[in-house]
Amino acid sequence: MSRILSYLAKRYIAGEKQEDALNAAKNLNDRGIRATIDNLGEDVLDAKDAERGVEEYLSLVQAIRKSGVNSNVSFKLTHLGLNISPLMAEENAETVIKKAFGLKNFVWFDMEGSKHTENTLSIFSKLHAKYPETGIAIQSYLYRSEADVTKLIKDNAAVRLVKGAYKENSDIAFPEKKDVDRNFSALMKRLLLSGAYTAIATHDETLVNEAKKIASENKVPKDLFEFQMLLGIKRTLQSRLVEEGYHVRVYVPYGTHWLPYTMRRMTERKENVWFVLKNIFD
Repeated sequence: MSRILSYLAKRYIAGEKQEDALNAAKNLNDRGIRATIDNLGEDVLDAKDAERGVEEYLSLVQAIRKSGVNSNVSFKLTHLGLNISPLMAEENAETVIKKAFGLKNFVWFDMEGSKHTENTLSIFSKLHAKYPETGIAIQSYLYRSEADVTKLIKDNAAVRLVKGAYKENSDIAFPEKKDVDRNFSALMKRLLLSGAYTAIATHDETLVNEAKKIASENKVPKDLFEFQMLLGIKRTLQSRLVEEGYHVRVYVPYGTHWLPYTMRRMTERKENVWFVLKNIFD
C-alpha cells in the first residue's frame, strides 16, 4: 500500500523538502496559477515538534520572498500545538503570521476535524483583528457554517469555502452530498455578494460554473475572488479558468509526513479515495 501511495503522492504532494514546494509553486506560476504552500505535520503532541513547525514556516515565508514565487502559506493549528494548548497554538500562529505580515505575504488557516473548529475560529478571530492579511477555511458540510460565515463577513475576513474532507457525525454535519453541495452553493453566493475576499475551493465544475454565473450577473470583480484547487487535481480546469481571466490558486503540500497525511485522508472517507482515482488522468 505504501508503494502505491508513494506513486500517487508524486502527483499530489510536491515532495519532502521546502525546495520541492517552491519548485512546484514556480511551475504553477509559469502556467499563470498562484500557490499556497502547506508544510505537512498535523496533530503534533510534543511542544518541540510544534516549535519545529514554527521554524519551518518562518523559513518558508522567507524562502518564498527570496525566490519571488507567487505563493501564500497555509497551516493547521494542530501542527502548531493546538492539541497541547490553544494558547501555544495562538502564540505560535502569531509568530508565523507576524513574519509573513512583515514580508507582505498572506496566511490561510486550514480547518481540521470538528473538535478543533471552535478553537480554530476563536484563534483566527483574535489574530485577524491584528493581522488582516489572513483568511480561514470554512466547511460547507457543517451545520454551524452558516452562522460562522455570517460572523466572518461582519469581520470582513477572507474565507476559503470548502466542502470538508473529515469524517463527521450526522448530528453536526450534513450526511448527504446533495445537502453539502446545496449549503456550499448558498454560502458561496453570500460570500461573493458580501464584498469580502472569497476563495472558492472546489473541483466540482457545477459549482465552479455557478460561481462564475453569480459573479457575472452581480458584477463581482474578478479581483474579489479566486478558485482554489489541490495540486494535481483538475489541471485542465485550472488552465481553462486562467485563460478565462479568473484567479486560480493551487494548494501545494510538502514534507516528510506525507505518508501519514495521505493514509489518514484515504482511510477517513471512502469518497477521498474515489476522488483521487477519478482525477488521475486529468
